[in-house]
Amino acid sequence: MKTLSDSKNLHDLRSIPRNRRSAKPALPTTAILNLYMARNERDRLVKERIRLFKRKIQIDRRLQEIEGEMDEALKNNQKLAKEMRGKPLKEPEDKKSKGGKLSSMILGY
Repeated sequence: MKTLSDSKNLHDLRSIPRNRRSAKPALPTTAILNLYMARNERDRLVKERIRLFKRKIQIDRRLQEIEGEMDEALKNNQKLAKEMRGKPLKEPEDKKSKGGKLSSMILGY
């Protein structure tokens, strides 16, 4: 199943390789401008990579916390279920005196 992040969007257009060809004749100053633009793009990509790396670390930490919480909740629920199953049902006092056997039914919702 495709999600929104799997579909092509504007961010994919930035990753298209560029030839930077032009019909205009190359001027001596365009080399400096091209170098400046390439350096700016490189710096932007380095910053974005660092930001994504930090975000990945945050996501991994949160996933570990959630898994720990889920494990703890599962242990607590299993412990509670064992306690509920292990408890003998207490007969009411009036039934005990009559000597009748108490039948019980547990409803699970």
